[in-house]
Amino acid sequence: MVQLVVDSGCDLPDEFLRKFNIPVLPHTVSFGKEEFGDQRNPAQMSHFYTMSLVDSSHQIVTGPAPEPEIEAILQRLRKTADRDIVVQTINSTNSPTYANLRKVASKMNDGQESAQVHPVDSHTLFSGQGLLALYTLSLIQKGFSGEEIREKAETFGRKTWGFAAIKDVYYLRKRARSKNEDSVGWLKAMMARLFDLHPIIGIHHEQTAVQATTRGFDQCTEKLFDLAIEKIQQGKLILPAVVVSIAGKLEDIDKTPGFRRFEAVAREHKVKVYKSLMSLSGGINLGPGTVALALAEEDK
Repeated sequence: MVQLVVDSGCDLPDEFLRKFNIPVLPHTVSFGKEEFGDQRNPAQMSHFYTMSLVDSSHQIVTGPAPEPEIEAILQRLRKTADRDIVVQTINSTNSPTYANLRKVASKMNDGQESAQVHPVDSHTLFSGQGLLALYTLSLIQKGFSGEEIREKAETFGRKTWGFAAIKDVYYLRKRARSKNEDSVGWLKAMMARLFDLHPIIGIHHEQTAVQATTRGFDQCTEKLFDLAIEKIQQGKLILPAVVVSIAGKLEDIDKTPGFRRFEAVAREHKVKVYKSLMSLSGGINLGPGTVALALAEEDK
């Protein structure tokens, strides 16, 4: 049976990753003079969000999973069992993790007839990565080979939509500028703060665009879940699952305006909802309080 590996940008519950023995390639997080690998440790992530360490008053830098760490994890897996390994990473346009993985895979696959490493660029972020991992696990359980899974996962990735309700546009601008990006202008950020405007950002196969803007964050999350409710009621989902993540306390998902109604609709239509803490990379870059979800639908 094929082994699945994800990176720490993948938003899925820790108990799910442990239940299915899915290793995590850690992105690096630099906090002051400290640097550590984000292993999606629930206690560590909760500490960051509970203590408000992910906010504009702290200098935090995220980085890709380094090549030596990737190779060490994959070599351990190869020694454990002679089988194909499918490794899925965060969107390659947002992180060098995929490029690092390809270098490691090329070296490990050289002269190897079996137990190949199959890199997969998810072309999405965070909750979208979680959804892709769920789909991939279903393929593994059906007995597909590593190469078949890679091809099917890349096709599925092109049908995956991620949406994020942004709580603080000014924070988002500050993070973008720290990475020499100018995707959010100063005037737009100031207007958003002045008029309490909150965008919903859509992410689809590397393309990012504002889907809607509301006044008030409660209205923003309501609109976010309305988007998912509409897709579910129209029968458009190609995988009966939605991943919801939050850059905050996990229990706050249940209190988020719009979530209970969305959850009831999902239950009625037999769609499984996976609730997860947002990865530290996600929370640091999108901002504290951000709520995201991902689903997959047939091409419009």
